[in-house]
Amino acid sequence: MITMLHRRIGRAACAIMLTCATAGAAPAPAAAPTTRESPPPLGTPRDFRLPEKVAYRLENGVGVTLVPFGTIPKATILVVVRTGNVDDGPKNGLADMVADLMKEGAGSRSAADVARYAAEMGGGLDTGAGAEQLTVSIEVLSERAADAIALAGDTLRRPTLPASELPRLKANFVRQLAVARSNPQSVARDAYAKLLWGDHPYGRGLPTDADVASYTIDDVRGFVAGSFGAARTHVYVGGRFDRAAVEAAIRGAFADWSGGAPPTVNPPTGTSVAQVKLIDRPDAAQSTIVLGLPAIDPTSADYVPLVVTNALLGSGLLSRFNQNLREDKGWTYGVGSSVAPTYRSGSWTASTDVNTKDTAASLRELYGEIARLQREAPPADELKRTQNLRAGAFVIGASSRGGLLGQLAFLDLHGLPDEWLTDYVKHVYAVTPEQVSKAARDYLPASKMTLVVVGDLAKVGSDVRAIPQVKAAAKR
Repeated sequence: MITMLHRRIGRAACAIMLTCATAGAAPAPAAAPTTRESPPPLGTPRDFRLPEKVAYRLENGVGVTLVPFGTIPKATILVVVRTGNVDDGPKNGLADMVADLMKEGAGSRSAADVARYAAEMGGGLDTGAGAEQLTVSIEVLSERAADAIALAGDTLRRPTLPASELPRLKANFVRQLAVARSNPQSVARDAYAKLLWGDHPYGRGLPTDADVASYTIDDVRGFVAGSFGAARTHVYVGGRFDRAAVEAAIRGAFADWSGGAPPTVNPPTGTSVAQVKLIDRPDAAQSTIVLGLPAIDPTSADYVPLVVTNALLGSGLLSRFNQNLREDKGWTYGVGSSVAPTYRSGSWTASTDVNTKDTAASLRELYGEIARLQREAPPADELKRTQNLRAGAFVIGASSRGGLLGQLAFLDLHGLPDEWLTDYVKHVYAVTPEQVSKAARDYLPASKMTLVVVGDLAKVGSDVRAIPQVKAAAKR
């Protein structure tokens, strides 16, 4: 939103400068009409081409995927462990703290030594925790790929986890959470997750300060001991590298690791009835709207049609949501919607910030656009434009080293074959207008949507409650 605002301010400033510069000047002679050159025709869409890869498992269960490709002499290493917030237990957010503390030293190296060593290899080591996956990643010069794998192995298997650094990291986490709680988008998303997923780990939302205060070094070390292991780990290497050296490094770093416990399998069900939560933010100039419901996961045959349907509705400036609320009415700087897949589950969510006075009207338009798509199949040219954008974005995103490895990790998490990637563009273009309308009917029913609005309820509350879909949800 800030970027868009800056652009609008910039355009306004240019207009003012132009007006001032030409004020009082003699009229310029009329310019000769110019002929706008037509853009070149679109080329034939191409399927994504997966570079030839080598995939196998070590004797202890560690997965290995090597993808040599590209011409730039760099390699990306991504190590994925099947754990995350799903294994937090009673300490909400513990996996995030584990990932942070893992960067504070590994093997015989301190945090400073790790950072210096990674920089010498041409990159920087990073760790992160999500709902189902914890990652260690590093991008380095090709000749240092084997050294980087050894460093990643130390980070996972021999993190020093210094107790002396835990208070500092906890204080940083508390500050970050305080900032998040002051942000209406974070507040809305937090409430939305709790409504959508209930008691499941996905529904726990932001950790409280008490959660963070409760973390002990024994909790962190216990998480590593109980949730890390060969059976949950996969090593991905992409780019230019010496295959023999890389394979030897992987064996050296991971072959003698014990298997450990199998991954936690705990997919959520999600709520199947409409829910509404209005959160008061007095004197707010804008209202934050989050609307959505549980959705299918990528193993469903309808997943790609739903992705295309979502793109037509709310992905990009040319989507219906944006054309309506942003371009036609000027009520918002942008609307976004997405299909977010998780293991054997997923969600569809639309969100936006709108002018306070336009809150109820914006909601009516969002519901209305969904209903219109459910009633009427989209025109062929609109669908083709959406398919072009979706297919192009996919190919571009999957063509970098990090993007490709991320896609391969996605396949492994969901148990999908390589053809899911290589045929993705073909499947996008195979979606018909009727399938789009059917996907909207089947997977986007307003009667099952959860709505969260954060705004000045004294100004917007009664109008929002009067919307038919909201009234129907309140009666349940």
